[in-house]
Amino acid sequence: MGAANRIAVKDLRLRVRDRSAFIIGIVAPLALAFIFNLTFGSAFDPTGGLGLRFGVVDLDNTHVSGEFVAILEQIEEEELILLERYEDAATAGQAVDGGDVDAYFFIAEGFEQSVFASTETAIEVVGNVDAPTSTQVAESIAQQYATGLEATQLAIAATAAASGTELTPEFFASLSGDPSTAAFSYMLDDVTAATRQLDATTYYSAAMAVFFLFFTVQFGVLGLLEEERDGTMNRLMAAPIGRTSIITGKAILSFLLGLISMGVLVVGTQLLVGASWGAPLGVALLVVAGVLSAVGIMGLVASGAKTPEGAGNLGAIIAVILGMLGGVFFQLGSGDDLLSKLSLLTPHAWFMRGLADLADGASWTAALPAVGAIMVFAVVTGSIAWVLLRRRLVK
Repeated sequence: MGAANRIAVKDLRLRVRDRSAFIIGIVAPLALAFIFNLTFGSAFDPTGGLGLRFGVVDLDNTHVSGEFVAILEQIEEEELILLERYEDAATAGQAVDGGDVDAYFFIAEGFEQSVFASTETAIEVVGNVDAPTSTQVAESIAQQYATGLEATQLAIAATAAASGTELTPEFFASLSGDPSTAAFSYMLDDVTAATRQLDATTYYSAAMAVFFLFFTVQFGVLGLLEEERDGTMNRLMAAPIGRTSIITGKAILSFLLGLISMGVLVVGTQLLVGASWGAPLGVALLVVAGVLSAVGIMGLVASGAKTPEGAGNLGAIIAVILGMLGGVFFQLGSGDDLLSKLSLLTPHAWFMRGLADLADGASWTAALPAVGAIMVFAVVTGSIAWVLLRRRLVK
């Protein structure tokens, strides 16, 4: 291992002076992660706020109308909507037209009286034509509340009919519970998704890191072909250095370059763009497995190429194909469609899946299935590349 380490250290010094590994392994992925996050982060962020802005005008100012406003306030406390209060419809309408709110609820005077009299009434929803989705959400909230009111009216009417009692204030007072809230209560519950999902910032940070990883490790494995082209391989073979040491030295260099690149990107994106990678030990295992798989795949590419340029071009093509299929440019689902199944043939997809399993404070052990899958790529491709490269050095 002494000769292999010396070869790796020598090549590492050359790559550091060349600066190309630094640009491709750190600068480029960090810059693209920042650009992708700015461009697409808010559009595809599954954990961000909903950004729903509603207003409410309560001209009735009664207990029943106040319950509806209280529900809206509770939803606002859960940070699901932003709520503004307005004194009249004209002011609220101007806010909608000006884009200050997406829609507003209008409760007319006499609303509670109509509810108790079982006459037709409504909560009006006025929305901005440019915010149809937000308006539909507002309509759904009002409709749910109205459905509860109708159920309450039906229950009260049935009780009065069964007892032969008229609908009087005294009758309402005799009912157990509050008739204004008896049938339209609500509950906000935290339902954890069956599949964890990365926030946009972490997703694009990890995606760019693992995508450029395959370009970074190339600098090590392509060193063998460069040694052949430059004629220095013959001198290495003539020296008391075994073929195993030469191949091992290049593999160590590739591993170190990949490990340094991924380590800097994990820390850098966390500090600069706010990425949340998850449990450190789980992330470390994924990074090591990912680097090993990249070394194996790029080593396999180098074993069959004739020149460093040819290996570099073929490696770039394979890296791009695996990256696209693995979902580094767009988020893939985990369903039964063909694309989702094909993505599992790439270490990129397993790397991203492993990070998703670490989301929301999961234990580091949640990444172990993904780590195991990535190591399969590393062992299979690395073993084949090792055999082919040893045979190549015999020629």
